[in-house]
Amino acid sequence: MDNAEFIITLLNIKGIGRKTVNKIINIDILDGINLTKMLNYINSLNLKYKKIITKDELENANKIAQNTIEICKKEDIKISTILDEDFPEKLKSIDDNPAIIYYKGNKDCLNNKSIAIIGSRNPSLHGSKVSYKISYILSQRGYVIVSGLANGCDTFAHLGSLDSLGRTVAVMPCGLNIVYPKQNQDLFNKIIQNNGCVMSEYPPNQNVSKYQLVERDRLQSALSQGIIVIETAINGGSFHAVNHGLKHNKIIGCYKHSDDYINLKSVQGNLKLLQNTNIMKIWDEESLNNFTEKVNDIFNLEKNKHNNLYKNLEQLQFDFYNTY
Repeated sequence: MDNAEFIITLLNIKGIGRKTVNKIINIDILDGINLTKMLNYINSLNLKYKKIITKDELENANKIAQNTIEICKKEDIKISTILDEDFPEKLKSIDDNPAIIYYKGNKDCLNNKSIAIIGSRNPSLHGSKVSYKISYILSQRGYVIVSGLANGCDTFAHLGSLDSLGRTVAVMPCGLNIVYPKQNQDLFNKIIQNNGCVMSEYPPNQNVSKYQLVERDRLQSALSQGIIVIETAINGGSFHAVNHGLKHNKIIGCYKHSDDYINLKSVQGNLKLLQNTNIMKIWDEESLNNFTEKVNDIFNLEKNKHNNLYKNLEQLQFDFYNTY
């Protein structure tokens, strides 16, 4: 049983979610794992409600896992799990990390210096232009643009990146054989064709739900060193991503509209966000430069931390082999 089959099987057992999976996989049990060993191990952990999992339940979950893997092969959907060496470090490092991701395109984008550009599905014409322009500029400077493929600000963020010949990542709230919204099918394909990436923590055929729309916001935050809100209503979904960003110690920016636009419904959330002194105001090239300087600092800190960890592991291996 490989890593993907193991993780997907676990996630298809009632009462086991990604948080439980992360606890289970902290212990190395995969060497020579089979369904019998898996069943005994899981039932020894006193899972939620101390429920005992039956052999039939496990076998059914495993059939679903095998079917999911077959669908992924047919749909050219790649899989990476928390147990794999190539699992994105950015996703691994957050508290509520996914146990598995599905992706199409260039997964290396998930490890690069990135900025999430997010906002309303119903922005003003000015907001749409701003989303496109900021994305275009940042892509030219080498940043990967992260967004959610939604209508409005997300769409224009992806387009700005593509038109500048940059790379962009779409974090989806559903399985990757489903495009949400449907009218962005061409955009979905162009992202993949232009060395970008579309990814999701949900398996093929998993439809969109309100819960999943909220859940994917934490991944947009995790994949980025900074987040820019273009336009949002007072109760807009962008606040979820901002809250995750603050929790993840990301650099948060918010576009400051001129007085001509401050009465628009789609801007009222911006006014609220800009009252927070931890959120940077962006309105011109200089303020955007200030934002990216801080993003670069975060990226360099993360890079140095990762390099130091790698060096420490190498030294431990060196010390071990030289001891014997």
